[in-house]
Amino acid sequence: MADPSPPTSESDGPPDVDGLADRLEAAEARVRRLRATLESLTDALYTLDREWRFTYVNERASELLGRSHDELVGKVLWDEYPDAATGLIHRAYHAVVERGEIEEIEQFFYAPLGAWYRVVLNPSENGLSVYFHDITEACRSREALQAREAELERQAALLDEATDAIVVRDLDHRVQFWNRSAERIYGWTSATAIGGDILELIHDNRERFERAHAKLLERGAWTGEFQLRRQDGGYVMVDARWTLLRDDDRPTAVLAIHTDVTEQRRMELHLARAQRLESLGTLAGGVAHDLNNVLSPILLAAEMLRSDEADPTRVGLLDLITDGARRGGDMVSQVLAFARGVDGERTAVAVDELLAGVGVIIRETFPRNIVLRIDHDVPVPPTLGDRTQLQQVLLNLAVNARDAMTDGGTLTIAVSAVDLDGQYLVEVDNASPGEYVVIEVIDDGHGMSPDVLDRVFEPFFTTKEQGAGTGIGLSTAAGIIRSHGGFVRAYSEPGVGSRFRVYLPTLDTTVADQPANDDDTATEGDATMGATVSAGGATVLLIDDERAIRVMTRRTLESAGYQVVEAGDGAEAVAVMARADADVDLAIVDMMMPVMDGPATIHALRSLEPGMRIVATSGLDGGRTKQVRASGVRHFLPKPFTVRQLLDAVSAALADDVVTPRDDDA
Repeated sequence: MADPSPPTSESDGPPDVDGLADRLEAAEARVRRLRATLESLTDALYTLDREWRFTYVNERASELLGRSHDELVGKVLWDEYPDAATGLIHRAYHAVVERGEIEEIEQFFYAPLGAWYRVVLNPSENGLSVYFHDITEACRSREALQAREAELERQAALLDEATDAIVVRDLDHRVQFWNRSAERIYGWTSATAIGGDILELIHDNRERFERAHAKLLERGAWTGEFQLRRQDGGYVMVDARWTLLRDDDRPTAVLAIHTDVTEQRRMELHLARAQRLESLGTLAGGVAHDLNNVLSPILLAAEMLRSDEADPTRVGLLDLITDGARRGGDMVSQVLAFARGVDGERTAVAVDELLAGVGVIIRETFPRNIVLRIDHDVPVPPTLGDRTQLQQVLLNLAVNARDAMTDGGTLTIAVSAVDLDGQYLVEVDNASPGEYVVIEVIDDGHGMSPDVLDRVFEPFFTTKEQGAGTGIGLSTAAGIIRSHGGFVRAYSEPGVGSRFRVYLPTLDTTVADQPANDDDTATEGDATMGATVSAGGATVLLIDDERAIRVMTRRTLESAGYQVVEAGDGAEAVAVMARADADVDLAIVDMMMPVMDGPATIHALRSLEPGMRIVATSGLDGGRTKQVRASGVRHFLPKPFTVRQLLDAVSAALADDVVTPRDDDA
């Protein structure tokens, strides 16, 4: 039987002492390398067992905790650092151990070192490893960035409060900043504008923009004016100030500050236009006076020659001269109408009757492809004015509308009443708050561009072909309306049509604005008829500085049986009246003379002879001024006058009772 003893093997031999030593040495080497690695860390690291005792503390952790590795290992954390037993660290450490999950504390301020740390807590079966990473510089940078962002937000808020448009763009013209005023002025929101091309947003004139940008790069700054486009298609005029922004002396962006000066430029243009009209009015007044002085003797001479002429051919030629002189006088009156307005006889004018008369003329004379529509459903108050002049205004506007509708269309005349306050009338010269009648003349013709619309009321400005228009039609209309205390507004859009609004004060408003008459506004029909002085016994003192007028007027009067004494100016007339043998029944006084003008001459004549009858003459409508009426002048003879007008005026004046001027107005 075999021996039951188990077989032997190599594992049953004596232990391998040398192999164990090698493994131990290798393990110790790994521990040393690990320790060296942990000690080389710039961040703090320490470990705790499950009893909260320190098991390892690296050199950086020793600095952080203020104790060496040997002083802390084996010691309980909460015993060594009792302040930590109740704070964030205590709660976080216990929570990590209980959950068994890694946790990170983003920002932890360690007061003893005055530093910020990011803390990583890593639980294990043996306890807890704690890793501290110094983030002080990062925190400081973050705080500085946050402070900078807050400052930028504060500055942006201040920029948003600015009334100017403030825009920052890069050198590729891309918008980087767009304040609230830029949104208001241009219409584009900040969200839409930022990142967009500034040229595509608001600039139409790329060439001028590029020139300005080149000067900006060269000089570092640029100022000027731009007409810029709005989102809605409209335009604004801005005063632009550009500054080149630099970073380390390298251009990086452009700061643009734009001040909206649209209204300011419009008011300046309005003022300049008003000044031009005033200058033209002054010039036209002087020219009109001289022209009428030239036309008066021509008209009188032609009429006198015609009365003695039997040859039909000569009569025809004299008629041509007479008609030409009258037409010249009418043209001068038209020039004065737009320059100064014309003070004709003012009566209550019913607007519906005025429109009815205009409508008849339009329907009878305008082409059939133009349809007239009068919108006058609501009754409106009457206005105080010269019916003929107002009809002229409406016909002028209607003719312009007709010319704008070359292919036909609809001409609308609409009437309404509106109560205007002072705010609306701030920009309107000499207009008063109150109720106005509004007459609109509307066409659907080709319309006008903004440049044409801005000049539409300028005298002698026209877009019509040579010979097709004089350019004073709308100027005349505006002058007539101004003389009635009203104003005109024009609106137009190319391809859509035009709308002219005529504002006339209602009768109540007009009367309220007029001074009391006190019987000093008498006209030819106001005088009480008295004893008639016959032509054969009447002596007329003719006072005019124009010799040709004196010659023809004297011959006309003498041919009618009057005796005539001449004077070249007011001073000479006073000398004539001062003579003992002077027996003058009536004086014809020119209102515009050198040395002593008409009103002064009238006053001097009345001082010498209170019963002196006066006929005032002028190439302007100066005889209707309050000063002349206060002198008792009831008869005014505008130049150029005909033989019949002259004789009628003299006869009517001689038939008048004398009106003594008021002492306070003389």
